Amino acid sequence: MQTHMVPPTPAVADLPTDGLVVRTRTGEVTPMDGGSATSALAREADRRAARERTITVVAIGATLLAPWLLYVLPGPLTPTFYLAIVVWAIAWYAVGVAARRPSPAWPWWLIGAGVLARFCGLIAAEVVPHHPVLPESPLTVALAIRLVSFPLLVAGLIGIVKRSGPFRTQGIVDGLAVSYGVGTIGWLLVLAPYLRALSGAERALAFVFVIADLTLLTMAVIVLVVAIRHTAQALVGLASLLFVAGDFLWGVDSGAHPVGMIPTAGPGVIVLSGYLFLAIAAGHRSTAVRRQEPQGELPAGRLKMALFGAATFAYPAFAVFAAVEKRPIDPLVDVAYPVAMTTGFCFYLAVRSAGLARDAYRREQEQAAQAAALGAALAEQQALQGQLTYRALHDPLTGLPNRSKLTDALDGTLADARRPEYADRPYALVLVDLDGFKDVNDTHGHPVGDELLIQVAARFTAALPEGTLLARLGGDEFAVLLTDADTEHASMIGRRLTEALWGPFRVAAHDLYLTTSVGLYVGTGPATPSDVLRNADLALYAAKGGGKNQVVGYRPELRTAHLEQVELLAGLRRAVAMGEFVLEYQPVVDLVTERISSVEALLRWDAPGAARVSPADFVPVAEESGLIVPIGAWVLGQACVDATDWYSRFGISVAVNVATAQLRDPEFVTTVLGALRFSGLPPQALVLEITESTMIAATAAETEIVVARLQQLRSRGIRIAIDDFGTGYSSLSYLRRLPVDILKIDRAFSMEGPEGADSEDTALTKAILQLSHSLGLSTVAEGVETAERADVLRELRCDRAQGFLYSKPVDVRALDALLEAPHSLSSR
Repeated sequence: MQTHMVPPTPAVADLPTDGLVVRTRTGEVTPMDGGSATSALAREADRRAARERTITVVAIGATLLAPWLLYVLPGPLTPTFYLAIVVWAIAWYAVGVAARRPSPAWPWWLIGAGVLARFCGLIAAEVVPHHPVLPESPLTVALAIRLVSFPLLVAGLIGIVKRSGPFRTQGIVDGLAVSYGVGTIGWLLVLAPYLRALSGAERALAFVFVIADLTLLTMAVIVLVVAIRHTAQALVGLASLLFVAGDFLWGVDSGAHPVGMIPTAGPGVIVLSGYLFLAIAAGHRSTAVRRQEPQGELPAGRLKMALFGAATFAYPAFAVFAAVEKRPIDPLVDVAYPVAMTTGFCFYLAVRSAGLARDAYRREQEQAAQAAALGAALAEQQALQGQLTYRALHDPLTGLPNRSKLTDALDGTLADARRPEYADRPYALVLVDLDGFKDVNDTHGHPVGDELLIQVAARFTAALPEGTLLARLGGDEFAVLLTDADTEHASMIGRRLTEALWGPFRVAAHDLYLTTSVGLYVGTGPATPSDVLRNADLALYAAKGGGKNQVVGYRPELRTAHLEQVELLAGLRRAVAMGEFVLEYQPVVDLVTERISSVEALLRWDAPGAARVSPADFVPVAEESGLIVPIGAWVLGQACVDATDWYSRFGISVAVNVATAQLRDPEFVTTVLGALRFSGLPPQALVLEITESTMIAATAAETEIVVARLQQLRSRGIRIAIDDFGTGYSSLSYLRRLPVDILKIDRAFSMEGPEGADSEDTALTKAILQLSHSLGLSTVAEGVETAERADVLRELRCDRAQGFLYSKPVDVRALDALLEAPHSLSSR
């Protein structure tokens, strides 16, 4: 039910608290937490991700262009400069892998080791270009080191494929097919003529490098086809392709085993781009993305993969065997093998295409079946549309029209009111709210509450004329729309609804009683639905605020009061945002020594350019809107900071009032302990004051939670006081349960009565003091204004007193002066 005079408020975490800062005596400030931290973090994360994407794109573009610019420009791509770039790329790769810590990391370190081996081969080619591994062997140290890089790179790529997550083995077959197609073309056009031009051991050595590059090419293509999940893996695959392309061009251009120089020509520039791509891949944030675990079994395809791999490398293995045995290869075989493999490759592509066509046809049939099922579902949906429309406009529990139905009917009534012939015809909206329904739910449970609502709806229906629109708006709120009804008729309807609930309701073997508050609005002529609902809601709020169980009609002054409340709430939000609150402190005096023993922190609102706003005016609004929670947290923090110096110098404790909403806040204990930690104030120097109404208004479950929180704080040494004791009607019952240390006697009993010491209030004060002494509680009398009343309280053995006799509330500096004064307060 929404029957508040202030607008609905957001959660406490979303309230504007930028202006609430705790100020220390050294000038430092600490802002309270606001509600925008989460959204600010999200925006910053989006901006960071956008920056990383931009940097990655720019880096890739620069990696592609920069080496070629260096190649084109005259002079700069010297061997030394080339090696420096490679060293930087390898170092950056190692730093990136160490920082990103991919899981698993071994494939990345194997690739790094392979790249380092390639680099060491370059250095060896420059330092010892012709030094053989064995005497009379064409395999030099440089080529041997470079040859080691291939198994390392291939093993690293295999690790990336295996650990990249779930994949279809059919994808590996596709990768092998692509590799074979590229390799076959390269073999026929480049590699076969190149190898035939060599002889003996040089051909065998060159053939080993060709096979190594073909293997690296195959794994690079498989990485790009199968394992690519992230940008880093794509860059690794591209870098491997660049290595293969550079090797092919370099080998064909400079002989079987090019040694004795750093490859600063075109093939070397391609390889240099590969080094740089690896550096970018290692530094990219996607390197750290964890492996995705496969779901279910992986589809079959390993046999096809093994057959394709065997067919791809059969002829190279045959060529190696022929070279070792020094047997010539028949030219017919040399031509027949590529032709046969090309034919087989084309046949595979045809079969693969046919399979894809069958899959596409099957998917088409499945989509047609899904379309038919969707058509049946749409037909069923149309059949249910009437039922859904009814449910959308009616309450499922009581069967009454709901808020949407009432709004539609109200729109129609107001549309008629705009017509000239109906301009003088009155209409009325009656809002009804059940008093005490929440207690029924809390005591007997929601099933009993639901049955009670059904019986209430039946009684209301019986009390109304036939054809009258009765709607349930939600919860325990109902509405009646009347057409052609003046104020007298609407009031009569409201009284009928009130009288309909007089008898008991028999629900689940319980006799339950309810009353109802009724607010009504009667109008004529044009209006908007929101205005009508708002005015009726204001009347209902006035009925509940006036004692409930009554009928109240709308009056213009209710609107005025509502606007004042809205304006006050807006100013209160500004005060929270701008930090317009201050604290004053009223001393509490020991009646024996007449020295200050503690102080009470009192909240004040000094609006700029206006008079000070009374706490009696703004505190209820702050409690109703939820602003009391951040305001109360600030009061706790500021009071603890101010009291730290007083406690260390004079042993003065500070008392802070706690609102009901604060006690019910799950973070209340954390807030109190955080204020003590921030200020350094000992727990025994803090007193939390709660009112009797705080406990009386709570349900049994809420009371248990509040008592547990107070006990938790009291166990830390914090004292608890009952403020305005004696004004509630359940004082004695709650004293037995609450963890209380201090009773503060309400000023109504501390003011001097007309009969002095023999007044009735004095007798009640005496009874309260005797009760507190028997329970071992300390007492504070509030509102003491005369010395005679102080003497009476002293005779009654009251411990401490507080009031204008000693001091009015003062600011921090004035309280410092009072504490440093050598005389008692009452002697001044």
